[in-house]
Amino acid sequence: MKVLFRADSNKVIAMGHVMRCLSIADALKEEKNEVLFLTASDDPVELITRRGFDVKVLNTDFEHPADEFTVSKPLIEAFDPDITVVDSYYVTDAFFEKLNTLSKTCYIDDYGKEAFPVDVLVNYNIYGPTVPYIALYAKKGLALPKLCLGTEYTPLRRAFRDAKPIKIKEKGEFKVLLSTGGSDALSMAKDIADKFLLTRLKDVSLNILVGPFSKDRDYLFKLEKENPHRIKIRENITDMPGFLSEFDLALSAAGSTSYEICRMGVPAMLFGIADNQNMINKTFDTLDIIKSAGSAESERERVIGNLIAFIKEAKENYQYRVSASEKERKTVDGKGAMRIAGVLNGITIKN
Repeated sequence: MKVLFRADSNKVIAMGHVMRCLSIADALKEEKNEVLFLTASDDPVELITRRGFDVKVLNTDFEHPADEFTVSKPLIEAFDPDITVVDSYYVTDAFFEKLNTLSKTCYIDDYGKEAFPVDVLVNYNIYGPTVPYIALYAKKGLALPKLCLGTEYTPLRRAFRDAKPIKIKEKGEFKVLLSTGGSDALSMAKDIADKFLLTRLKDVSLNILVGPFSKDRDYLFKLEKENPHRIKIRENITDMPGFLSEFDLALSAAGSTSYEICRMGVPAMLFGIADNQNMINKTFDTLDIIKSAGSAESERERVIGNLIAFIKEAKENYQYRVSASEKERKTVDGKGAMRIAGVLNGITIKN
């Protein structure tokens, strides 16, 4: 089977879009399937090629994918995919109508507000099963695609499949992870770090995962230099399960990292930094799996205050951390990418 991925990552689009496609691509490659990526720009090329996949750069406007077929069609026809996996918030009916003439299609959806003419629809988010897709498709008069909904289909990278969750320790050094995404457009890491340094928490270090598009990288490294025992900067992580296993607590934007944290059982608090994260943030909190600090877009100072307070509260409550870790581990098992790969293979065989 040949599978084409159409996804982007840049200063506007979070890295998680390409990362989750790479996880599915890894699972497909294990089963000897052929994979090719198409991207609008060269921003994610190094990331994709480092994972062992071929990629073609279209040099088009990622905000208008329906206009790119003059460039992409010859490449798609040359590769001749059995199915194309699309991960973009900018797609339209016109885009899929053109793409459907070239291959079967799969769409990775985060919003659940629109019905597109595709063969497979994946919404692996914690709220995925609550989205009324049947009604959405019926209202639009479209055939219902194969639905892959909920955390059973969360496409974590291959290393998470056999990873061992962390062991919750009661005492000792307390290491907190702060993850704000690849670009951190709201500069949350900077402000959270500043606030953290005003606290008098003992034996607690704040470990900040800095993404490749962070505009505050120099400032954060300066903070680390001035506060070497309290602030640690981390970047370019290759072993994410091993990395997450270092921490006692996580403060994270409610994106793809939320599910990685669940798999490893790191007690956490989430916060939203973009529209597509609000439902993840809210649903984890409603289901009493991971607490929410709120949305940084609308209540920034309150969110920062909640996060700082949570560090102190969680550090002092060992039983809470044990309970939180158990709930998270029951939510994500790390085999979602394999399940999606199996569905894609089934669809192409069936058709």
